[in-house]
Amino acid sequence: MATEDQTPATAKNVIFMLPDGASASYMANYRYFKEGTEGPVWEPLLKGMVQTDSFSNPVTDSAAGANAYATGVKTRNGSVGVDFFGNELTSVTDLASDAGKATGIVSTAAITDASPAAFGASNPLRGNQADIAQQYIGDNQLDVILGAGRNQFTTEGEGGTQPDGTDLFGLAEQQGMTYVSSAEELAQFDGERILGLFNNEDYLDAIGERPAEEPSLEQMTEVALDTLSKDEDGFVLFLEEENTDTFGHANDAATAMHALSSFEASMQKVLEFQKENPDTLVVMVADHDTGGMSVQPSPDASPAVFRDFTATAAEMAEQFEGADAASIRDTVAEHTGLTLSDEEITGLQGSENATLALAELLSAKGGVEFTTSGHTAVDVPIYAVGPGAELFMGVQENAAVGQHVADAMGLELPADQQDSGADRFAVTNLFDSAFGSIPTVNTIRNLVSQIGDDGLDGLADRFANLWSGLDNADFLSSVLENTLDAAPGEANLAYWTGVLETNGGDRGEVLLAVSELPEHQEALLETPVSDAEFSPIA
Repeated sequence: MATEDQTPATAKNVIFMLPDGASASYMANYRYFKEGTEGPVWEPLLKGMVQTDSFSNPVTDSAAGANAYATGVKTRNGSVGVDFFGNELTSVTDLASDAGKATGIVSTAAITDASPAAFGASNPLRGNQADIAQQYIGDNQLDVILGAGRNQFTTEGEGGTQPDGTDLFGLAEQQGMTYVSSAEELAQFDGERILGLFNNEDYLDAIGERPAEEPSLEQMTEVALDTLSKDEDGFVLFLEEENTDTFGHANDAATAMHALSSFEASMQKVLEFQKENPDTLVVMVADHDTGGMSVQPSPDASPAVFRDFTATAAEMAEQFEGADAASIRDTVAEHTGLTLSDEEITGLQGSENATLALAELLSAKGGVEFTTSGHTAVDVPIYAVGPGAELFMGVQENAAVGQHVADAMGLELPADQQDSGADRFAVTNLFDSAFGSIPTVNTIRNLVSQIGDDGLDGLADRFANLWSGLDNADFLSSVLENTLDAAPGEANLAYWTGVLETNGGDRGEVLLAVSELPEHQEALLETPVSDAEFSPIA
C-alpha cells in the first residue's frame, strides 16, 4: 500500500472529476441520502474551497467555470477555451497532449456541452456544439470521447447538426478511433482510441431503469481508464456528472441525489485506480452551485426517502393526467412510494407549472428546498489525492485550480495565462487606449511578456513614445478618442492637459490613467463575444 511518503513529486496522470453544480449543500444532502455508517468516498479527500466567479460576473455559468479549471484563466460566461476577448487559450489537455500523454473527456451530458468542451476545444460561444464536435475530431488530440449528444456529430440529413457531406465518424476512424454507440459495444472495446456517443439527447438517464444502449458513468469511467492507461507517458482525463446540474435547475433534489450516487460509483473506480497508481492526481470539484439547495433534514423529511424514486418529476408530470387526481396520486406513488394528500394534489392542479411544482413538492418531502432555478455565487468544496494534492488546500480562485493542475504535472501554462487573465485584460485596456482596437492573441502574449519590474508603467511609456513627434494636444486628443470612442470635449481635453502639466509631462502616466477610466473598463466588459472561426474542418 502506498503511504504519504511514497507519493511521487509529479503527477504522471490527472483525473479531473466535476459533479456539475454540486456545491457543499449537495454533498451534505447526499450524506443523508446515502445513510449508513460510511460517508461518501470523497469526504476524506477534502482540501479547501473554491471561489467560482467568472471574469465579469460573480455568478458563473458552466462554460466559464470549466474554462477556469481547464486553462487557469477566467473568461466571460458562455465561452470555452478562450479568454474574454475570444483569444484561444492553452488548456491542461493541450499541455498533456504536447507532452505525449493520452487525453480524454467523459460526460453524462452531450459531450460537446460546456464543461467537457472547455477541456477539449475552443469556442467563444458554448452553443456552437456542431463546431466543437468538428474541433474534437479535426484536432485529432483526444483519445477518449464518451457521452451523449450523437446528433452534434451526425449530418442535417440524418437529423443532426453537421452540414451534409461532413463525415466526422469516417474521419475519426481514419485517425484510429473506434466508434461505438451502445453500452454493449463499449463493453467489448479493447483498443487505444474511442469515440462513444450513446443517444441524441442532452444527457444520459439519471434515475430509474437505464436504457439498454446507455452505459453508466461508472462503465464509461472504467473503459476510459483502461484505454488511457495504456499510454506509458500518462494521461489527463476529464469526467463529468451533468445531471446534478440539470436537475438542480429543475429543483428536482431526488434526481440530483441519484446522479451523485452514479458519480460516487465512478469515483470509487477512480480511487481504486489511484491506489494502484499513486502517480495519479485525482481532483474533484464542482464548477458552481446550482439552485441554492438547502439542507433541512428532519425525522419526517430526509433525503433518504429519495432512494426509492424511479423517475424524474418531469417524467411523472408527463405520465399523469393533470385533471385527474387519482392519476396524479397513482403516478407519484408508483415512482416514489409516497402518497400525496388531497391538498397537495389540488395545489399541483392549480399551479402554472405542474412539473416545477411537483419537483419542489417532492424535494420538500426529503427536507430540501431551492432558492433559484439558476446558479449562485457560493464557494464549492474541492477534494484531491495524489501528487500535488496539497496545492488545492485553503480558499482559492477557480483559475488557480487550473494552474495547479498544470503545476502538479510539472508542466507550465503560457506565461500570459499565469495570472488568471488579469495581465491580458490590463494590456488590452492599455492597447485599446493607445491604438483604438483590441489586440490579437499573439500581440497580447508579446506585450505581456514585455511587462517587467516596472509593470504597466513601462509599457505605457513605450506606447506614449509613439507620439513623440506630436504636441500634447494631438497626443491627448488621440488617446481620449481611442479610449472613449468619441472626440473629447473642450472641458475633458483641458482637464487632461492640466494632469499632464502637473505630472511634469509624463505621457505614459497619463495614457495609463486614461486607459483605466471606469467608463473605458466598463465598455471593454461590454465588448461583444468574438465571432472568430474555430471549426477546423468546416
